[in-house]
Amino acid sequence: MIYVGLLRSERVRDYEFWAVPRQEPPQPKDFVLFGAYNLMADLRVIIFKAESTATIRFPDRLNFVGHFECHPALDQTEGYAQAFARDAEKLGEFMRGCGVSEEVLKSEVAFRAGAVKQPSLHAAIQYGRDHAARLGSLVEM
Repeated sequence: MIYVGLLRSERVRDYEFWAVPRQEPPQPKDFVLFGAYNLMADLRVIIFKAESTATIRFPDRLNFVGHFECHPALDQTEGYAQAFARDAEKLGEFMRGCGVSEEVLKSEVAFRAGAVKQPSLHAAIQYGRDHAARLGSLVEM
């Protein structure tokens, strides 16, 4: 599973931060670092893969030098790429690969195709609100 960790730590504590990875325990074998980003503020993003509970907890030691929170993440890059490219059909293929039912897939592809046809950003946002409200009213029935 892929995890995204967010560490909020004051930059004046950088040396404390860099001391943490150099202490025991050693990095677990199933810990795979995919990316680490400083956001030019007091926030760092750490993206890693972990399989065992011990490995998921491995970065928790960063709480000694700031506030670290971690969330499991699903890689939706392909779906986002198709959405940004405005390719509703390829997005549908991606969703099908994720196991989305044909009924839901058809509705979602139709929504995205309709959103592209809206005359302005504000109209598209309203179209999204209206669609969400229609779906909400179906759930309430």
